[in-house]
Amino acid sequence: MRIDHVPGRRMEFDFGQVQVDFPQGRRTVNVLSGVWTFSNCPFLIALPSQRTESILEGMKSAFEFFGHVPREVWWDNPRAMAIEILRGRDRTLNPAYAALASHYRFDPLFCMPAKGQEKSDVERSVFALERRACTPVPQADDLPDLNRQLLTFCLAERDRTVAHQTLSIGANFELEKAAAMSLPAHRFDACIKRAGLVDKYQTVMFETNRYSVPHGAAFAKVTIKAYVDRVAIVHNAQVVSVHRRGYGKHESFIDPLHFVAALERKPAWLDHVPALRDWKLPESFERLRKTFNDHLGPRTGDRHYIRVLQLLMRHPTTRIDRAIGMLIHKPTVTAELIAQTADRLARDDGAEQSSIHIGQQNELIGRVQVPMPNLRRFNELLTARCLLEGESIDECNHPGTPDDATAAQPQDPQAADHAERTCQAGAGGG
Repeated sequence: MRIDHVPGRRMEFDFGQVQVDFPQGRRTVNVLSGVWTFSNCPFLIALPSQRTESILEGMKSAFEFFGHVPREVWWDNPRAMAIEILRGRDRTLNPAYAALASHYRFDPLFCMPAKGQEKSDVERSVFALERRACTPVPQADDLPDLNRQLLTFCLAERDRTVAHQTLSIGANFELEKAAAMSLPAHRFDACIKRAGLVDKYQTVMFETNRYSVPHGAAFAKVTIKAYVDRVAIVHNAQVVSVHRRGYGKHESFIDPLHFVAALERKPAWLDHVPALRDWKLPESFERLRKTFNDHLGPRTGDRHYIRVLQLLMRHPTTRIDRAIGMLIHKPTVTAELIAQTADRLARDDGAEQSSIHIGQQNELIGRVQVPMPNLRRFNELLTARCLLEGESIDECNHPGTPDDATAAQPQDPQAADHAERTCQAGAGGG
């Protein structure tokens, strides 16, 4: 029998694979498909894998795209979310997926094994993806470009009318939104967490790849947060390192800034450590090192150059590049002079930002206009009240003499305090 779904109640997800032409060649791409069962309103997003962190990121993006959350989310039984299949529809959830369901307050449900027809709506959506959205083979520069094309297809689908329905997908989706749940106040942190230990090379391993950390986190226990596109390393409740996520085998992701602090004790690393030797810096840095070596000799010159590199731990590269450009033509240039110039540029940049902020505030204040009070209207209301109470208009306009007003409103602090305590005592007694 035909099933009639309720608006705002159910959403189904599944993965599909499509061929995409990138500048590097044709590649198979994983695409997460989500669809509301009442309105058939779709969502598509290309992801680098079908792992747990990709599912978390894809579902978070879907809920934020729609602006609402269904009361039920249906999947097959992928091990990335259902660790163990128990009796009936009971499942042992992956802790990360359980956290996602708790954050968005939906009921995580799964089909019976080998019963894909229980979520036929998303199965048709995957078929439509391959047949309409990706035929002919789409061309994209990268995954973000492909995702922009997929979202354009999803928005265009809202103008289409599904068979056996009178309203369009967009019109039915308005009914979905009225019955669905709202988004939480805070965004979900779509990542998986692992414990790690930093080795003597200032790197920590996640899966088969190594990621560098600052010198202060060497030999320490850290928490690794793996997202779809990046890996963040947390030490002492602070994010100390962020790297691009690697999906290859035995790769190393090294940030040269993490090793600058140790260059003072290991100056030979400049030419023998690949991360520092192949460091892509502006041309002015190489010219500065040559200038130091010509004037001070190789050893002393490299030590001055190392002090300049250490400035990158508290100044951006563009600011140090500006400071070098301002001093490189002088007869004598030292690391201390470059540090003073960079600090002055930082103060100037901060003052410029403050002036811009103050100017915006003054412009906003200048646009605020407070209208003058209409005292004529107040006098009219006062006159009407006096007439209702039987008082003359002259009594209303002159209720008492200045002496009476002064007596009624004592200005002496002790008298005012005494009056307040008297009123409180009278209220308590009443």
